[in-house]
Amino acid sequence: MLYNIKKSFARHEIKRDLHQLYLEEYGKVNGIPVIFLHGGPGSGCANWQKKLFNSKIYRVIFLDQRGSGKSTPKRLLKKNTTTDLIKDIEFIREYLEIDKWFVVGGSWGSTLAIAYAEKYPKRVKGMVLRSLFLGTAKELKWAFYDAPSIFKPSLIKDLNITLKNRIDENPIKKLGEMLESPDLRIASIGAELWQEYEKNLSSIISFDHDFKSILNKEEKDKDRYKRSPNTPFIENHYIKNNFFLEENQLIKYKNRLKEIPISIIQGEYDLLCPPINSFLFSNNLSNVKLITARQAGHYISDPGIKQLMKKEIDELQFI
Repeated sequence: MLYNIKKSFARHEIKRDLHQLYLEEYGKVNGIPVIFLHGGPGSGCANWQKKLFNSKIYRVIFLDQRGSGKSTPKRLLKKNTTTDLIKDIEFIREYLEIDKWFVVGGSWGSTLAIAYAEKYPKRVKGMVLRSLFLGTAKELKWAFYDAPSIFKPSLIKDLNITLKNRIDENPIKKLGEMLESPDLRIASIGAELWQEYEKNLSSIISFDHDFKSILNKEEKDKDRYKRSPNTPFIENHYIKNNFFLEENQLIKYKNRLKEIPISIIQGEYDLLCPPINSFLFSNNLSNVKLITARQAGHYISDPGIKQLMKKEIDELQFI
């Protein structure tokens, strides 16, 4: 059973160069400090994520990363790198006068959590991570081309037909070009197609996809662009720049985390962040507990994942 949502006890808007970061503090004012790192990159935090935390025990910091959620300017890509995000996290720790804290995140949030902890291992008491993504080109090719080609061939075929690509082409390149178009209609369509494609790769539950309806939607360009999903724009920016990580960076420096207790919840049938990622990271790290969510894909809403995350988060109080 998940916890009920209560109101945040503090909200902050922090100016950081070109960006203004929005964060909320939730739970117990003098509770055990935890920072929650959302996915995407670009998704922002959501109220339902508070249900993972016992508000009588934890002081949880929900940070909307640069260009995401309630942080402004929305979608700003300048000064938006992994290094910038790591600096933001450490700045916030100092700003809130926290000596050490726990880190919780999933998908891209797990990538950022590991990158931060490898930079500042003495500031991290423990981590609960979901669906590890290590930021490599091999993972990207698997997630957006190899996996759908094998497991959802009609999905990738229909998208490529919609994009007027070759049927056997990786659609992410064309979608990225659309996102960068000065034509707001084309950029909006690119974002909506990207979201529809990724949604169909994220869950163990199958969804009906209808790419043609996205092409045929009638809406004013400015309104549509404003309402189009945020994540594809920022995700494309990070993908183009190899997530601003050196090759195999998170694996290369993982021994810096050997004193930090880490729990990883891994969906058994996660197409976007498959079990091999968590296995490779946890291999030869005795401090890592790898927990498989049976019959689950990538989404936190897939069977059992929320409950497993909550259980591991509850255990942090005893570290």
